[in-house]
Amino acid sequence: MDLKTLNLLLEATSGAHLRMNKKKLEEGDIFYVIVNEKFVFARLLMDVDERILKLEPEHKMKFKAGCYLIEVFKGIYEEPELLTDEIILPGQFTVKKSFYSKNYKIEWVFYRHEPIDYTKLDFPENLETGKNGMVNFRKFDLSIPTKTSFDNFPVNNKGNQKYTGSICTSYYQMPDEAFHLQGRDDLMMVADRTYFLNNSDLRLDAKDRERFYGEIGENPDTGYYELAMKHGFDLGRFYKWYL
Repeated sequence: MDLKTLNLLLEATSGAHLRMNKKKLEEGDIFYVIVNEKFVFARLLMDVDERILKLEPEHKMKFKAGCYLIEVFKGIYEEPELLTDEIILPGQFTVKKSFYSKNYKIEWVFYRHEPIDYTKLDFPENLETGKNGMVNFRKFDLSIPTKTSFDNFPVNNKGNQKYTGSICTSYYQMPDEAFHLQGRDDLMMVADRTYFLNNSDLRLDAKDRERFYGEIGENPDTGYYELAMKHGFDLGRFYKWYL
């Protein structure tokens, strides 16, 4: 056996070992779950407790304590092979204990690791109560006044406020939403899970997103890192302290 063949064999064996034995996900890990005999891939972007709250315990993200930020890749696969880096569902917060709890365990399988570039991270876009009876646009560090009064807070058809930053209590909500976004509602485990999709994150409603970006005077195509730096917030502070 030549050296090249041996190295390839060792690499493949190592990858299989990791997929079989990794016990806990880390930031940057890509994994898959099997839903209705289809493979759905996702990536862990952030562990809120370890990444944010250890450095800034009173950060707004304390309301997301115990959560992961996870994105879902486009594609519904017959085999465990990821063929794109395109994202169908941008990062959402979900309870991390369910990934490991005996009662709520997520049946995930480690696929590979890709280091996080924090300048490329994105976060859910929500609305919150601001000062003087107005609504603020909220995106991680950012809280920017809009031109909408609290009395005109967007509501759904049940009269409940929209875009308030709900958490996916189970990660399996996210594959369901990914199926829905790809026109495969027939694969969803719980059909009404799109209630979360349609009411939690401005990024998933093009019309309202355009409206509120217009009200804050910003370009919706601007990445979070650039936008945050413009307003005096450097996401890098949560990463440089690890060095």
